[in-house]
Amino acid sequence: MNISKQLSLGLILLLSTGSNLVAQETPSDFLLTAFEDNNAKEFDAKLEFLNKGTYRLPYGDEIEFRYSNDERSLEDARYQLRLSPSNPWLVRRNNALFNALKKEITLEQQIVYNENLFDRYSMLIDYLFTFKETKLLEQRYLLASRKLRLFQENPQSDFFDPRDYVDIRLETIERLEDLEESHTELLKREMEIKLILNTDEIDWENFILISATKIADLVPQILSAPAKSSELLFIQQQIEVAKAETAKERADFNIGFIEARLTPNVDEDETKLGFAFGFTIPIFNPNKDQIAERVLDEIELKNELNTEEFKDSVFKVIEYQFLQDQLIQHQKLEDNIAEIDMNALSQNLALSEEFNPIVQLDLEVGKLKLLQLKMRSQKRVLEQFIEVLFRYNALQSNPLKNYLHKDLEIIE
Repeated sequence: MNISKQLSLGLILLLSTGSNLVAQETPSDFLLTAFEDNNAKEFDAKLEFLNKGTYRLPYGDEIEFRYSNDERSLEDARYQLRLSPSNPWLVRRNNALFNALKKEITLEQQIVYNENLFDRYSMLIDYLFTFKETKLLEQRYLLASRKLRLFQENPQSDFFDPRDYVDIRLETIERLEDLEESHTELLKREMEIKLILNTDEIDWENFILISATKIADLVPQILSAPAKSSELLFIQQQIEVAKAETAKERADFNIGFIEARLTPNVDEDETKLGFAFGFTIPIFNPNKDQIAERVLDEIELKNELNTEEFKDSVFKVIEYQFLQDQLIQHQKLEDNIAEIDMNALSQNLALSEEFNPIVQLDLEVGKLKLLQLKMRSQKRVLEQFIEVLFRYNALQSNPLKNYLHKDLEIIE
């Protein structure tokens, strides 16, 4: 599919989202949408439901009314009103359980937020570097076209070579194909971002990325106060929920009753009112099967926590080491590029008596190739940087920052 068709399709998709488009044009605005995604809304609904106290047990389990009449006469009628109060231990442990559940839901929501932020960062990096790659490929195509025109316009010149001429014709076609593919990829990534932002325009060409040097200085500061990952905190809270469920099951028994008795006496025109109460001493808990299930859940979760703690510690070390390696490789690449000094070579060639425009264009292509290597290395560094922040649970640290921005822009 050519670029014009892709653009038409993208315009149709964008217009189909509705006419009330809100302009949110900064990368920080895009990152902020991680907290507005549909996959996090269910947690807000759950917390809103629980915050209303809908889980609280009533003060009484049931009220029972009894009537008895052994002699089948008015004088022998008896009325009884019995109240079975709620078990106070059960009420308290039920409240503790749902408070633990609310914390579990909040931690699960933090996991989703963290994953959403990581996805947004990944999308942002892909878009920004696809944009840069497209611009670079445009320059590669223009240089190839200029070189082709030089050959076509100067077939009798000293620098004309038939084999080079054939090669540059083929290269021009290849550069155009690469450019179209990159344009298509850029359009795809741009449309994804626009649909998430619900906007019809983004202009991030002037967004300045954080440097590798600043990343190298920043990471030790972030990791100096490491926080447990959201996944570990979530599993720990799941264990607390399992414990609370076990405690609730142990307290789930009837504690007794309070009863009022009314015996009317028609002949003596008197009414006898009496009271009674009883309490239950549980010998065997009827919920032993549920208790056993909760204890098994707790054992399973504790084992899962141990496994996750080991994996988390290992992955943190590995990802951090990968980042260090990427930073070292990127610095070596920058040093090697600086040592070549393509600009000086180009200036010397332009002043040379044997000036060759083809060689000059080849040098310009060489500059772009080095720039492409540097750009791809920078992308790997940023991707690994975000991976480390994700592993160390730093993406959501307060105040919320845009870690791709050169000045770590605060997100509000």
